[in-house]
Amino acid sequence: MSTIAGARPRRARSRAARTARAGWLLSLPSITVMVLLTLAPLVSVVIGAISADGWERLQQLIEAPGFTQTLRNTAVWVVVGTVGSLLVGLAGALALQHPTVRLTGLWRSVLLIPWITPTVVAATAWKWFYSRDYGLLNALLLEVGVVDEPVSWLTNTSIALYAVVAVHVWATFSFVMLMTSAGLAAIPAELYEAARMDGAGALRSFLSITLPSIRDILFIVTLIVTVWTLNSFLPVWIMTKGGPAGATNIVPVQLYQYFQLGDRTAIYVLAAFQLAFSVAIAALYVRQTRKEDAA
Repeated sequence: MSTIAGARPRRARSRAARTARAGWLLSLPSITVMVLLTLAPLVSVVIGAISADGWERLQQLIEAPGFTQTLRNTAVWVVVGTVGSLLVGLAGALALQHPTVRLTGLWRSVLLIPWITPTVVAATAWKWFYSRDYGLLNALLLEVGVVDEPVSWLTNTSIALYAVVAVHVWATFSFVMLMTSAGLAAIPAELYEAARMDGAGALRSFLSITLPSIRDILFIVTLIVTVWTLNSFLPVWIMTKGGPAGATNIVPVQLYQYFQLGDRTAIYVLAAFQLAFSVAIAALYVRQTRKEDAA
């Protein structure tokens, strides 16, 4: 009897091993393709960036007059774009959770339209919307008397970057709204009722109940939106191509410009910079998700 009982676990382990081997064999083609399409380019970028030519090209980029402006534009693009998306998305989620709002499903579907709209279509539409002579925005502002003459939204070096950032915020806030809405829906209503009985106002309830309850969700959403914003290329390229006079030039656009020029070493250097930032964000994301799983 003991021999038979001992043989059963061995047979079970043998079947599990065969199943695991079959799974690896079936997954091997897709894993190989992923390695070739993902890991190989990453390795080539790192090798090209740390080579002697890469260090020399990095020095040249640092000394170039427009490189500092590109980095500054990228910092503004990432910070304003991420913070704007978070604020607008959180405001939308809070509005949809308010008890006086009806037809929340319909409103949520409408507010998701910017997120599901193709970037090329959205950027082209916004480019016409911003047009100095034919744009609807200037027509509305002139009609209500906010401005006395049409504003050059995409050709004015002082406001062009923020005009394009507004488009990015418009396109990404829906994702933030969707994610935070799920977190808000999980907060027990009894907590707000107890806070009201204790005399807490709306602001105190938001700071003491709402924010702590969705803190982890907001952290993860912030990381995701930051990476999206850093790697965003199409809105800027379609609307301004980095102009006017480099006012909207950011690292992804500069990368594409070097690609057009065939400057491979500069591509390696900028891509390595962008990769390092993205990997740091990804590491924070993985760390946070593991912390949540452990909890």
